[in-house]
Amino acid sequence: MTSESTAASPWLALATLVVTLLLLLWVTRWITRRLHFLGMRWLNDPGVVLWLYFALILPGVILHELSHWLTAWLLGVPASLPKIGPAQRKSGRGSTVSLGSVQTAKADPLRYSLIGLAPLLTGATVIFLIGTRILGVNELTGHGLAGFWAGLGDLLLVPDILLSLYRIFAVSNAMLPSESDMQPVRPVLIFLGIVAVVAVIVVGLPNVPPAIITGVSAFAAYLASAFALTLAVDAAFMLVIGLLSLLTDAFKPY
Repeated sequence: MTSESTAASPWLALATLVVTLLLLLWVTRWITRRLHFLGMRWLNDPGVVLWLYFALILPGVILHELSHWLTAWLLGVPASLPKIGPAQRKSGRGSTVSLGSVQTAKADPLRYSLIGLAPLLTGATVIFLIGTRILGVNELTGHGLAGFWAGLGDLLLVPDILLSLYRIFAVSNAMLPSESDMQPVRPVLIFLGIVAVVAVIVVGLPNVPPAIITGVSAFAAYLASAFALTLAVDAAFMLVIGLLSLLTDAFKPY
């Protein structure tokens, strides 16, 4: 019984991580598009709307670019100082908008991938720390339904809770890797996936030491917890954005 639960634990943690990450991708895109829609309805100026959105998530943008720069420095990859601010970029698919950038020298695929994924891991860490150290979210579970509602009531009394929720919102909507960040990551993920499939076919499922299983489960659960907290906070902002959309339709029809 114990061995079965131990074996199922990493798969459950990984499945939860995948589900929360996919939901987070959809939610952040929805928020970005709805905010752009609202801005264009009221201001009808793409430049002003872009700068307002940039100002709204500025703390997250700064953290995003500093994560790239610091990871490059730690890995010994030369990198320029972060540039913060909206800018147009030309690519093979046309022009794209960037809210910040860090130029790095060429490096091997592994280090390049770690630099690209750094904002996601850093953002998840910051959100996790805000949730557990400031908001005390870890105290909302493990005490039954009554304990959950009591903990939720205590959460609403946390000093500067709106500031903490805004920080989570700003970080979460800027921490996902951009298209340029993902370019070096995709080949590495594909290669590792092929190696894993071949190893399973040739050797079979490996007898992984329990310590590694525990470590992987803990890391996946940590990321899933951060993403779940982000989804909960973003859901509240989605309700506000949805209400603003309804008011816009009522007071400023097409």
